[in-house]
Amino acid sequence: MKQVIALFAGLFLYIHFLFPQNTPQPLTGLVTNDNEEILVGATIYWKDSRVGARTDTTGRFNIPARPDAATLVVQYVGYPPAEVQVLPGENNLWIEVSGINQLHEVTVEAHGFDNRVSTIETRNVESISSRELRKAPCCNLSESFETNGSVDVVYSNALTGVKEIQMLGLRGVYSQFMLENRPTMNGIATPFAFEYIPGTWLEGIQLAKGASTVKNGFAGISGQINAELVKPHLDKPLFVNVFTSTEGRGELNVHLNKKGKGRISNGVLLHGSFVENRWDMNDDNFYDSPKRQQLNGLYRVFYESPEMCAQFNIQALTDRRQGGQIRSVEAVPGLFSIDQHNDRVEVWGKVGREGLFGKPYNQLSNMFSASWHRTSALFGPNQYSATQKTLYWQSLYQTIIGTTDHKIVVAPSIQYDDIRETVNEGDLSRREAVPGAMLEYTYSRPNLELEIPDLVIVLGARADWNSRFDRLLFTPRLSAKYNFSQNSIARLSAGRGYRSPNLIAENISLLASNRSLNFANDLGLEEAWNYGLNFTQHVKIAKRDASFRLDLYRADFVAQIMVDVDQSPTEVFFYNVEGKSFSNSLLATVQYNILPGLDVKLAYKWNDARATYSDGILRALPLVARHRGLATVDYTTPDKLWSFNPRIQVVGQQRLPDNSLIPHEYTHDFPAESPVYAVWSGQVSRRFGKKSKYTRVAKT
Repeated sequence: MKQVIALFAGLFLYIHFLFPQNTPQPLTGLVTNDNEEILVGATIYWKDSRVGARTDTTGRFNIPARPDAATLVVQYVGYPPAEVQVLPGENNLWIEVSGINQLHEVTVEAHGFDNRVSTIETRNVESISSRELRKAPCCNLSESFETNGSVDVVYSNALTGVKEIQMLGLRGVYSQFMLENRPTMNGIATPFAFEYIPGTWLEGIQLAKGASTVKNGFAGISGQINAELVKPHLDKPLFVNVFTSTEGRGELNVHLNKKGKGRISNGVLLHGSFVENRWDMNDDNFYDSPKRQQLNGLYRVFYESPEMCAQFNIQALTDRRQGGQIRSVEAVPGLFSIDQHNDRVEVWGKVGREGLFGKPYNQLSNMFSASWHRTSALFGPNQYSATQKTLYWQSLYQTIIGTTDHKIVVAPSIQYDDIRETVNEGDLSRREAVPGAMLEYTYSRPNLELEIPDLVIVLGARADWNSRFDRLLFTPRLSAKYNFSQNSIARLSAGRGYRSPNLIAENISLLASNRSLNFANDLGLEEAWNYGLNFTQHVKIAKRDASFRLDLYRADFVAQIMVDVDQSPTEVFFYNVEGKSFSNSLLATVQYNILPGLDVKLAYKWNDARATYSDGILRALPLVARHRGLATVDYTTPDKLWSFNPRIQVVGQQRLPDNSLIPHEYTHDFPAESPVYAVWSGQVSRRFGKKSKYTRVAKT
């Protein structure tokens, strides 16, 4: 650990002296109105020049400072222009714009796709906005990707009802899940993590593909999925959502928000859902999906001021699922039943402050969380029980080196997991402590003609000590982007990632198969390198907005644990892959605004995920579709009252596990691949003032 600390200290001093501090400091500041509400998109410029800037989403700006006294002009729609006299040496301003212009009624319309990749963001981050989510209102986060071509949702087992995502051709366990940029719901909570975030709670989703930032730890081999929740001061004071379906599914969501005195706001998000109907569409005497009940609640408190922000949250939930064999009128001995029960309590918070040591670019933030999760389950004769206690803390300091063209972030962190886990007579309990630290440097080259940095390079590294495997983990990552214009951008990324496996929780559906579990003795951390390219182009075709995106990624595993269900229909083997293991993924997406209110999106994805099995043969991974296609059409009437959102998804062939060893008296069909199939779904929505109703249909 001393060597790691010395490494980071030496790197910091090297950069510090490479870019000395004697460069003139930039002029930075905050723009608000007389109610201390931030003004996003305000224009700031020197009165006698063309040098200027715009405020970002936090109301802040920075422009080159002037050596002499000069006048700064601030403009914002609805307010008269404000002029501020800036004296030499002043480098941090809080500008308050007051007075409202009397405006004639004007309607301003601008088009923007609800699912897009920014041409400013350095990393390849795809944003799914709340407007995009409303096109297919979801009951939880796992059902939020119907209109998205990057993430696939698959059912690992109908008996357990477990949903799993795939990204870049890899299982969801290789993606890092975050809630408001905070890692969460790892370990035994993994199987149902996405189902514990109700859909109405979502403000938006960000998908960071490939090797992303090292701020959030060494995980995220295929990328990161971050869910942003609605904020009390931005959400409606009262919001009620009721949902029901012909499948016996019902849901109630209630939001209660209040902006308190001063800068404090708080809110309560409540969720209750159930699935009561039990179907047996294929007449195999097993329920097609489990009966479910969930109660979920979240309390939030926010404090915001121009210099400081803080929040505190507490979430509690209980979830139960029951399924399995159908009990007939006559008593059935040895009935195969499934009963899963999950309880969770989590507390987390954030505290951030800007302007440390009198410098506006010095920022310090702290993030913490503590959670308790308990799972008890019965899968026929198999009994599973687990309890996990988790503590997490991170402190992040950000500053500049000379000018804002050179930024640096330093962040120590620690995570501690205490997992008590048993499967039948086997005890898999473990403790894992991971202290670590990261350093990330960002270089931005300004381009006055483009009015944005045209070249940005982010170089980061972190070192962590993993007590479970007694290993020092070094995680380097690189991201870069180049703007050919404001609407044309190329990105590349490369980096290493690790994963600490939780083999039973991540494969819990196998317990319902009645297979015996066989673990190799030398199982350890998984490790892989990820390389990626992205090209994004926004254009005008016939004066209408269009967008084209191309993603190409490859993950090369250095160490991977194989979950082998091919060797035997009655056993599953966990062992280290000896040989090649990789995943290649290509995604092409086209969006076009054909007419006002009418958007079309087409996406095609190709995956090639293969690994070397114990017999030395390189095979395609099971249940990964080599080809996928998606087409969506979204139309909103000019009066904004009606919207129509049909879509179709085509799923190509997938390799199935080898079942040829099953005796023929039990099955006579041993297909090597699943057939190609398509899923069509659609939604019609109607607004009635502040209320709205929608109807959804789906067909395979």
